[in-house]
Amino acid sequence: MKRLLLILVVITGVFARENPFVPAQDIKNETPPKENIPYFKEIRFTLPDSARIIKKIKVSYQNLDSSIDEKTIHIEKKFDWHKTFILTQNTEQNKLSTENKRQKTKIPETKKLSFKNFIKFEVNKEFFKIVTKDTKIRDFLVTKPYKIVVDFKRDANFLTKTFKLNLTPFKTLVLGNHEGYYRVVIELDGHYIYKLKKDKDTYTITLE
Repeated sequence: MKRLLLILVVITGVFARENPFVPAQDIKNETPPKENIPYFKEIRFTLPDSARIIKKIKVSYQNLDSSIDEKTIHIEKKFDWHKTFILTQNTEQNKLSTENKRQKTKIPETKKLSFKNFIKFEVNKEFFKIVTKDTKIRDFLVTKPYKIVVDFKRDANFLTKTFKLNLTPFKTLVLGNHEGYYRVVIELDGHYIYKLKKDKDTYTITLE
């Protein structure tokens, strides 16, 4: 009788492992539950006006087992902060591009201005030229908003003159009269470092 009971216990233990009525919490499920998350299509973003070089992009993603990992893509390239970045997914590759890549390359518009008979300007999106025979006294940058200031020696007499440029990154040009000199003020649309180069009677300003 004891031997028969022992056999029954062993048989019961074997079949219990395959019992379909075992509570669900005792069964391990390797497949994570499905979440109502849409497929990625596109995201757009911009960076502040002080940014000049995009160093890297870091992507945080979730694996099938719900663990979280990261992938870093090193770039180390200059870029134009005015333009919007577009991160998309397509059948060929993941790509990061700017909106201007969708447009054809255009020759920058150049504005030519003159004031009185002693100074001229040539302005486009790539440079700002000042043409004058007057001697430059100094040049410097002021902030909030960002402006480039250039002073030239001349005893002149005129009222302050303002030109609306609206040629990114140059917003306005203001000429002001002072005792013994006049001032050229160029308002910018953001944070820049400028370079000024003289060639004969032409002062060329470029931005970084």
